[in-house]
Amino acid sequence: MGMIDTIPAAPAARLRLPTLTATICVVATLIAAAFAMSNSYYLLLLTFAAIYVMAAMGLNVLSGYAGIISIAHGALICVGAYATAIATVQYGWSFWPAAGLAAAVGMGFSGLLGLPALRLSSWYFVLITIAFTLAVTAMLADLRWLTGGYGGIVGVPAPSLFGYRFSGVAVFWLVVAVSALLWWVIANLMNSRVGWALHAIREGAVTAQASGVSPARLRLFAFLFSGAVAGLAGAFYAVAKVVVTPEDFTFDFSIFFLFVVVLGGPARLSGPLLGVLAFFVLPELLGSLKEYRMIAYGVGLLAFSIFLPEGLAGAIASLQRRLMPERKAAAAVPTRAKPIEPIAGTPVTIDDVSKRFGGVKALDGVAMALPAGRIHAVVGPNGSGKTTLLNLISGFYPASSGSIRLGTTEIVGAAPSRIARLSVQRTFQTPKLLGDLSVIENTRFGGYAREAANGFELALRLPRARREAADLDGEAMQWLALVGLADRAHDQAALLPHGQQRLVEIARALIGRPQLLLLDEPAAGLSMGELERLATLIAEMRKLGITIVMVEHHIELVADIADTVTVLDQGRILAQGSAEEVFRSAEVVKAYTGGRS
Repeated sequence: MGMIDTIPAAPAARLRLPTLTATICVVATLIAAAFAMSNSYYLLLLTFAAIYVMAAMGLNVLSGYAGIISIAHGALICVGAYATAIATVQYGWSFWPAAGLAAAVGMGFSGLLGLPALRLSSWYFVLITIAFTLAVTAMLADLRWLTGGYGGIVGVPAPSLFGYRFSGVAVFWLVVAVSALLWWVIANLMNSRVGWALHAIREGAVTAQASGVSPARLRLFAFLFSGAVAGLAGAFYAVAKVVVTPEDFTFDFSIFFLFVVVLGGPARLSGPLLGVLAFFVLPELLGSLKEYRMIAYGVGLLAFSIFLPEGLAGAIASLQRRLMPERKAAAAVPTRAKPIEPIAGTPVTIDDVSKRFGGVKALDGVAMALPAGRIHAVVGPNGSGKTTLLNLISGFYPASSGSIRLGTTEIVGAAPSRIARLSVQRTFQTPKLLGDLSVIENTRFGGYAREAANGFELALRLPRARREAADLDGEAMQWLALVGLADRAHDQAALLPHGQQRLVEIARALIGRPQLLLLDEPAAGLSMGELERLATLIAEMRKLGITIVMVEHHIELVADIADTVTVLDQGRILAQGSAEEVFRSAEVVKAYTGGRS
């Protein structure tokens, strides 16, 4: 019975204690609620704090998870607040359709802002968001017929529902309820393929594209989501303030939200709440600090960047890991799983392919015909063009000339994400894992292109999304069992040794059910035991029917497992055929030794 027929014991589950961060957040929220009940000043302060948490959660998706710095968030809140005020005061709308309008307007402006970000570097985009913020502030004063000029718009009505009018404490609880719902939605998204894809884009788009992610579409999603949340927060801001004026939305207001996200803990669900508590509520309660807020922000940013680079939430999580390390439960009873279904490999035809980098010819007239379901190794001295060839096949480099076909499909010029969706997966010379995520989450990310549940289903955890996640979790465990890492499924990927990180990359590629698998030096840095495991693993993958193209320096491994071998030297094919034929070639011996045969 082969390795692919069974799965060993499920990994030991983690005994997860309630996180210290979550405990602090819950306690702080309860204390805030008690204060809100006791004093009108505290009530107003904490209502605005809840609104700011809501707004910061939207920016956290964009700047924290996706890594896109924006100074325009305060301006988008402003747009939402004015849209609500204009719709309710000047046109008699009720709050709820006005709030929908505010979210739509915020999303629209954010989407327009996001279009340049798809092409410009981050620093140029920051300048655009600064310009947008200044332009919005100027227009509030100039468009007096619409915005009321410096006097603003007065008398924004409170929300009502089924005849009940929200006011005072009721508004506070309404904002808290909406914020809690938003937190749940974001938590669902960030713990799904959407969040993993945003994480991958933040770390560098290569891993994302290799898994079938379109970075442009995901970045645009982050902008639209962030803008919609900002607009909705603006609607509640207008209700809580009753009057909206240009003085409410200064440049400092936009800077404030970026500080909240960065100092609270970017890409952490609790970061916005901790940031608002520390940099809004506390200074307001300590009245003498209000006048020095910007100084405090600057000093705080400097101190945090040195001592707490992961923000308050990250520091608390790190403290908990030291004080209360997670323990493993007893291993689960061994279970059987249905055999992994065979994968129909695809033939690959490479016809007269060349690649130039300026005046340097990395590949020159390379031609190969690789049958389906076979292992083909590409070897050669350093700088011979091996990895360049894999980058051409996977779309990360465009070919200067020639043709590459998967079956009958021409892929030269196709984006890497599109080629990945044609069932082409790959690994890299240096493992490109998402180090903050667990091993099983990294593995599951490889199935990105296979998931059918849309973002709405993921956000609300609808039945199809839950079923699909459960099925892919089970399959991920099968692939991790195949590579021998089932017992480390819940460990943080960054903590694995180099050799095991390579195996996780292979498992991530396999869950994508590749018809063509590209392995870039999979044996590099492996111990003898890991090398034997790799040889067995590649043989098992061949049994599944996968077409494998492997770049490798380990000649013994190539000789043992490869069906055919191509030797490259200075971008040209030096020899091609079976391993025995190729490695007996006098030209090959000369290329490797630099001497005569």
